Amino acid sequence: MTRVPDDAWLRPLRKRLRHEVGVTGREPLAGGYGSGGTERIDLDDGSAVVLKRTGPTEAAAMRAAAVVNGPVRLPRMLASGDGWVLLEHVPGGPLPGGAPVPDEVWRTLALVHAHWRRNRPRGVPVVDPAWWARLCDVASDALRAAADRSGTDADAGPALLDADAAVRAWADDDRIATALGALPRTLCHGDAHRGNIHTGPHGAVLLDWGNARVAPGSLDCVVLGAPPADGPADAPAGAVPDLYRETLHAALGAPDPPRMIAAEAAWARVQAHVQYLPFAAEHQGPDRVASMVRVVSAALDELGGALGR
Repeated sequence: MTRVPDDAWLRPLRKRLRHEVGVTGREPLAGGYGSGGTERIDLDDGSAVVLKRTGPTEAAAMRAAAVVNGPVRLPRMLASGDGWVLLEHVPGGPLPGGAPVPDEVWRTLALVHAHWRRNRPRGVPVVDPAWWARLCDVASDALRAAADRSGTDADAGPALLDADAAVRAWADDDRIATALGALPRTLCHGDAHRGNIHTGPHGAVLLDWGNARVAPGSLDCVVLGAPPADGPADAPAGAVPDLYRETLHAALGAPDPPRMIAAEAAWARVQAHVQYLPFAAEHQGPDRVASMVRVVSAALDELGGALGR
Protein backbone atom coordinates (compact mmCIF):
# COMPACT_ATOMS: atom_id res chain seq x y z
CA MET A 1 0.00 0.00 0.00
CA THR A 2 1.41 3.42 -1.01
CA ARG A 3 2.30 5.61 1.96
CA VAL A 4 0.52 8.94 2.27
CA PRO A 5 3.19 11.66 1.84
CA ASP A 6 3.87 13.36 5.16
CA ASP A 7 3.37 16.79 3.69
CA ALA A 8 -0.21 15.88 2.70
CA TRP A 9 -1.34 15.59 6.31
CA LEU A 10 1.29 17.70 8.09
CA ARG A 11 0.24 20.88 6.27
CA PRO A 12 -3.41 20.80 7.41
CA LEU A 13 -2.37 19.59 10.87
CA ARG A 14 0.07 22.49 11.32
CA LYS A 15 -2.63 24.90 10.16
CA ARG A 16 -5.07 23.42 12.68
CA LEU A 17 -2.56 23.47 15.54
CA ARG A 18 -1.14 26.88 14.58
CA HIS A 19 2.39 25.74 15.22
CA GLU A 20 5.07 23.65 13.53
CA VAL A 21 5.29 19.91 14.27
CA GLY A 22 7.51 17.16 12.95
CA VAL A 23 7.55 13.37 13.00
CA THR A 24 9.66 11.57 15.60
CA GLY A 25 8.39 7.98 15.30
CA ARG A 26 5.89 5.60 13.69
CA GLU A 27 4.16 2.39 14.76
CA PRO A 28 1.75 0.21 12.71
CA LEU A 29 -1.68 -0.26 14.28
CA ALA A 30 -4.37 -2.89 13.85
CA GLY A 31 -7.45 -3.83 15.89
CA GLY A 32 -10.27 -1.31 15.80
CA TYR A 33 -8.15 1.21 13.93
CA GLY A 34 -8.26 -0.99 10.83
CA SER A 35 -6.74 -4.09 9.32
CA GLY A 36 -3.87 -2.40 7.51
CA GLY A 37 -2.49 0.89 6.33
CA THR A 38 -2.91 2.49 9.76
CA GLU A 39 -0.11 3.88 11.88
CA ARG A 40 0.45 5.85 15.04
CA ILE A 41 2.74 8.80 14.41
CA ASP A 42 4.57 10.48 17.27
CA LEU A 43 5.17 14.20 16.95
CA ASP A 44 7.90 16.39 18.36
CA ASP A 45 5.46 18.41 20.48
CA GLY A 46 4.82 15.29 22.60
CA SER A 47 1.49 14.40 21.01
CA ALA A 48 0.54 11.54 18.68
CA VAL A 49 -1.87 11.11 15.79
CA VAL A 50 -3.25 8.17 13.82
CA LEU A 51 -2.98 8.16 10.03
CA LYS A 52 -5.35 5.71 8.39
CA ARG A 53 -5.73 4.73 4.74
CA THR A 54 -9.45 4.55 4.07
CA GLY A 55 -12.16 5.50 1.61
CA PRO A 56 -14.23 8.70 1.59
CA THR A 57 -17.08 7.14 3.58
CA GLU A 58 -15.12 7.20 6.83
CA ALA A 59 -14.34 10.89 6.61
CA ALA A 60 -17.96 11.67 5.71
CA ALA A 61 -19.28 9.61 8.64
CA MET A 62 -16.89 11.18 11.14
CA ARG A 63 -17.80 14.68 9.97
CA ALA A 64 -21.47 13.76 10.42
CA ALA A 65 -20.94 12.27 13.89
CA ALA A 66 -18.91 15.29 14.97
CA VAL A 67 -21.94 17.62 14.72
CA VAL A 68 -24.04 15.51 17.11
CA ASN A 69 -24.79 17.21 20.41
CA GLY A 70 -24.00 15.43 23.66
CA PRO A 71 -21.26 13.11 24.95
CA VAL A 72 -20.44 11.35 21.67
CA ARG A 73 -17.29 9.27 22.02
CA LEU A 74 -15.20 8.75 18.90
CA PRO A 75 -11.73 9.89 17.88
CA ARG A 76 -11.58 13.49 16.65
CA MET A 77 -10.76 13.77 12.95
CA LEU A 78 -7.95 16.28 12.49
CA ALA A 79 -7.71 16.24 8.69
CA SER A 80 -8.67 14.14 5.69
CA GLY A 81 -7.61 13.76 2.10
CA ASP A 82 -7.70 11.47 -0.91
CA GLY A 83 -7.78 7.97 0.62
CA TRP A 84 -6.83 8.89 4.19
CA VAL A 85 -7.98 10.37 7.47
CA LEU A 86 -5.88 11.80 10.30
CA LEU A 87 -7.27 11.13 13.79
CA GLU A 88 -6.31 12.06 17.30
CA HIS A 89 -4.56 9.19 19.05
CA VAL A 90 -6.64 7.77 21.91
CA PRO A 91 -4.57 6.04 24.63
CA GLY A 92 -5.66 2.53 25.59
CA GLY A 93 -6.41 -0.73 23.85
CA PRO A 94 -9.15 -3.11 22.72
CA LEU A 95 -12.12 -3.91 24.94
CA PRO A 96 -11.09 -6.97 27.01
CA GLY A 97 -12.83 -10.23 26.20
CA GLY A 98 -15.88 -10.82 28.37
CA ALA A 99 -16.11 -7.20 29.48
CA PRO A 100 -19.51 -5.57 29.05
CA VAL A 101 -19.94 -2.99 26.31
CA PRO A 102 -19.33 0.35 28.04
CA ASP A 103 -22.22 2.75 28.51
CA GLU A 104 -20.34 5.41 26.52
CA VAL A 105 -20.63 3.27 23.40
CA TRP A 106 -24.38 2.68 23.72
CA ARG A 107 -24.92 6.36 24.50
CA THR A 108 -22.84 7.43 21.49
CA LEU A 109 -24.84 5.23 19.13
CA ALA A 110 -28.15 6.43 20.54
CA LEU A 111 -27.22 10.10 20.15
CA VAL A 112 -25.90 9.61 16.61
CA HIS A 113 -28.98 7.61 15.64
CA ALA A 114 -31.33 10.23 17.07
CA HIS A 115 -29.55 13.20 15.49
CA TRP A 116 -29.51 11.73 11.97
CA ARG A 117 -32.96 10.07 12.09
CA ARG A 118 -34.65 10.64 8.72
CA ASN A 119 -31.68 12.68 7.48
CA ARG A 120 -28.90 11.64 5.12
CA PRO A 121 -25.31 12.64 5.86
CA ARG A 122 -23.57 13.64 2.67
CA GLY A 123 -21.15 11.03 1.34
CA VAL A 124 -22.49 8.03 3.31
CA PRO A 125 -24.11 5.20 1.26
CA VAL A 126 -27.80 4.45 1.76
CA VAL A 127 -29.16 0.95 2.39
CA ASP A 128 -32.06 0.63 -0.04
CA PRO A 129 -33.41 -2.32 -2.06
CA ALA A 130 -30.73 -1.92 -4.74
CA TRP A 131 -28.00 -1.83 -2.08
CA TRP A 132 -29.51 -4.92 -0.47
CA ALA A 133 -29.54 -6.79 -3.79
CA ARG A 134 -25.85 -5.99 -4.31
CA LEU A 135 -25.05 -7.22 -0.80
CA CYS A 136 -26.80 -10.51 -1.54
CA ASP A 137 -24.77 -10.83 -4.75
CA VAL A 138 -21.54 -10.39 -2.79
CA ALA A 139 -22.62 -12.99 -0.22
CA SER A 140 -23.69 -15.41 -2.96
CA ASP A 141 -20.34 -15.10 -4.75
CA ALA A 142 -18.49 -15.76 -1.48
CA LEU A 143 -20.60 -18.81 -0.66
CA ARG A 144 -20.12 -20.35 -4.12
CA ALA A 145 -16.38 -19.71 -3.96
CA ALA A 146 -16.21 -21.39 -0.55
CA ALA A 147 -18.18 -24.36 -1.89
CA ASP A 148 -15.70 -24.68 -4.75
CA ARG A 149 -12.81 -24.66 -2.27
CA SER A 150 -14.42 -27.35 -0.10
CA GLY A 151 -13.31 -30.01 -2.57
CA THR A 152 -14.06 -33.52 -1.35
CA ASP A 153 -15.73 -32.45 1.91
CA ALA A 154 -19.11 -34.17 1.49
CA ASP A 155 -20.83 -31.99 4.07
CA ALA A 156 -19.33 -28.54 3.53
CA GLY A 157 -20.07 -28.10 -0.17
CA PRO A 158 -23.82 -28.88 -0.04
CA ALA A 159 -24.29 -26.77 3.10
CA LEU A 160 -22.64 -23.77 1.46
CA LEU A 161 -24.66 -24.20 -1.73
CA ASP A 162 -27.87 -24.43 0.30
CA ALA A 163 -26.91 -21.14 1.94
CA ASP A 164 -26.24 -19.63 -1.48
CA ALA A 165 -29.71 -20.65 -2.69
CA ALA A 166 -31.25 -19.01 0.38
CA VAL A 167 -29.33 -15.77 -0.17
CA ARG A 168 -30.37 -15.58 -3.81
CA ALA A 169 -34.01 -15.96 -2.77
CA TRP A 170 -33.63 -13.22 -0.15
CA ALA A 171 -32.27 -10.73 -2.71
CA ASP A 172 -35.76 -9.80 -3.87
CA ASP A 173 -37.76 -10.73 -0.76
CA ASP A 174 -40.62 -8.23 -0.56
CA ARG A 175 -40.42 -8.16 3.24
CA ILE A 176 -37.01 -6.52 2.99
CA ALA A 177 -38.22 -4.02 0.40
CA THR A 178 -41.24 -3.17 2.55
CA ALA A 179 -39.10 -2.72 5.66
CA LEU A 180 -36.61 -0.47 3.89
CA GLY A 181 -39.48 1.65 2.62
CA ALA A 182 -41.15 1.94 6.02
CA LEU A 183 -38.40 2.10 8.65
CA PRO A 184 -36.63 5.39 9.42
CA ARG A 185 -32.97 5.48 8.43
CA THR A 186 -30.13 7.17 10.23
CA LEU A 187 -26.34 7.26 10.30
CA CYS A 188 -25.10 3.82 11.37
CA HIS A 189 -21.55 2.81 12.20
CA GLY A 190 -22.27 -0.32 10.15
CA ASP A 191 -19.64 -2.54 11.77
CA ALA A 192 -20.09 -1.83 15.48
CA HIS A 193 -18.68 -5.07 16.85
CA ARG A 194 -16.68 -5.37 20.06
CA GLY A 195 -13.37 -5.35 18.20
CA ASN A 196 -13.99 -1.74 17.22
CA ILE A 197 -14.32 -0.60 20.83
CA HIS A 198 -11.20 0.99 22.31
CA THR A 199 -10.94 1.58 26.06
CA GLY A 200 -8.47 3.65 28.00
CA PRO A 201 -7.97 6.15 30.80
CA HIS A 202 -10.43 8.60 29.24
CA GLY A 203 -13.21 6.05 28.64
CA ALA A 204 -14.37 4.04 25.64
CA VAL A 205 -14.54 5.13 22.01
CA LEU A 206 -15.99 3.51 18.91
CA LEU A 207 -13.40 3.29 16.14
CA ASP A 208 -13.35 2.46 12.43
CA TRP A 209 -16.31 4.19 10.75
CA GLY A 210 -15.26 3.08 7.28
CA ASN A 211 -18.33 0.85 6.85
CA ALA A 212 -20.81 3.56 7.86
CA ARG A 213 -24.14 3.61 6.05
CA VAL A 214 -27.57 5.20 6.24
CA ALA A 215 -29.88 2.47 7.54
CA PRO A 216 -32.29 1.65 10.38
CA GLY A 217 -30.37 2.18 13.61
CA SER A 218 -30.96 -1.25 15.12
CA LEU A 219 -28.27 -2.57 12.77
CA ASP A 220 -25.62 -1.26 15.15
CA CYS A 221 -27.42 -2.69 18.19
CA VAL A 222 -27.67 -6.17 16.66
CA VAL A 223 -24.00 -6.22 15.64
CA LEU A 224 -22.86 -4.95 19.03
CA GLY A 225 -24.93 -7.55 20.91
CA ALA A 226 -24.07 -10.50 18.65
CA PRO A 227 -23.03 -13.79 20.29
CA PRO A 228 -19.34 -14.78 20.15
CA ALA A 229 -18.01 -15.36 16.66
CA ASP A 230 -16.42 -18.69 17.61
CA GLY A 231 -19.81 -20.37 18.17
CA PRO A 232 -23.16 -20.70 16.43
CA ALA A 233 -24.80 -17.48 15.28
CA ASP A 234 -28.13 -18.57 16.75
CA ALA A 235 -26.74 -18.66 20.28
CA PRO A 236 -28.39 -16.15 22.64
CA ALA A 237 -27.50 -12.57 21.79
CA GLY A 238 -26.78 -9.84 24.28
CA ALA A 239 -29.71 -7.61 25.23
CA VAL A 240 -29.78 -4.00 24.15
CA PRO A 241 -29.57 -2.08 27.44
CA ASP A 242 -32.33 0.28 28.52
CA LEU A 243 -29.75 3.09 28.37
CA TYR A 244 -29.69 2.95 24.58
CA ARG A 245 -33.45 3.18 24.09
CA GLU A 246 -33.89 5.76 26.86
CA THR A 247 -31.14 7.98 25.40
CA LEU A 248 -32.53 7.60 21.87
CA HIS A 249 -36.10 8.43 22.85
CA ALA A 250 -35.06 11.36 25.04
CA ALA A 251 -33.11 12.84 22.12
CA LEU A 252 -35.99 12.23 19.70
CA GLY A 253 -38.51 13.70 22.12
CA ALA A 254 -40.88 10.71 21.93
CA PRO A 255 -40.69 6.91 22.14
CA ASP A 256 -40.75 4.74 19.05
CA PRO A 257 -43.86 2.56 18.63
CA PRO A 258 -43.27 -1.02 19.85
CA ARG A 259 -44.25 -2.46 16.48
CA MET A 260 -41.65 -0.31 14.73
CA ILE A 261 -38.99 -1.38 17.24
CA ALA A 262 -39.83 -5.05 16.60
CA ALA A 263 -39.70 -4.62 12.81
CA GLU A 264 -36.43 -2.72 12.96
CA ALA A 265 -34.79 -5.34 15.19
CA ALA A 266 -35.92 -8.18 12.92
CA TRP A 267 -34.69 -6.37 9.81
CA ALA A 268 -31.37 -5.68 11.52
CA ARG A 269 -30.80 -9.37 12.30
CA VAL A 270 -31.34 -10.15 8.63
CA GLN A 271 -29.02 -7.40 7.44
CA ALA A 272 -26.27 -8.08 9.96
CA HIS A 273 -26.00 -11.79 9.25
CA VAL A 274 -26.08 -11.42 5.48
CA GLN A 275 -23.38 -8.73 5.55
CA TYR A 276 -21.07 -11.06 7.51
CA LEU A 277 -21.79 -14.19 5.46
CA PRO A 278 -18.79 -13.61 3.15
CA PHE A 279 -16.45 -13.54 6.15
CA ALA A 280 -18.09 -16.64 7.63
CA ALA A 281 -17.84 -18.51 4.33
CA GLU A 282 -14.12 -17.78 4.04
CA HIS A 283 -12.99 -18.04 7.66
CA GLN A 284 -15.56 -19.74 9.91
CA GLY A 285 -16.85 -22.75 8.00
CA PRO A 286 -20.17 -24.29 6.96
CA ASP A 287 -21.55 -24.82 10.48
CA ARG A 288 -21.29 -21.11 11.23
CA VAL A 289 -22.80 -20.30 7.84
CA ALA A 290 -25.72 -22.67 8.43
CA SER A 291 -26.44 -21.11 11.83
CA MET A 292 -26.43 -17.64 10.24
CA VAL A 293 -28.92 -18.81 7.62
CA ARG A 294 -31.18 -20.09 10.40
CA VAL A 295 -31.06 -16.71 12.11
CA VAL A 296 -31.96 -14.89 8.90
CA SER A 297 -34.85 -17.26 8.11
CA ALA A 298 -36.32 -16.82 11.60
CA ALA A 299 -35.80 -13.05 11.50
CA LEU A 300 -37.57 -12.79 8.15
CA ASP A 301 -40.56 -14.56 9.62
CA GLU A 302 -40.52 -12.11 12.55
CA LEU A 303 -40.18 -9.21 10.15
CA GLY A 304 -43.17 -10.36 8.14
CA GLY A 305 -45.24 -10.59 11.31
CA ALA A 306 -44.20 -7.14 12.50
CA LEU A 307 -45.05 -5.69 9.09
CA GLY A 308 -48.37 -7.52 8.95
CA ARG A 309 -47.33 -9.59 5.94
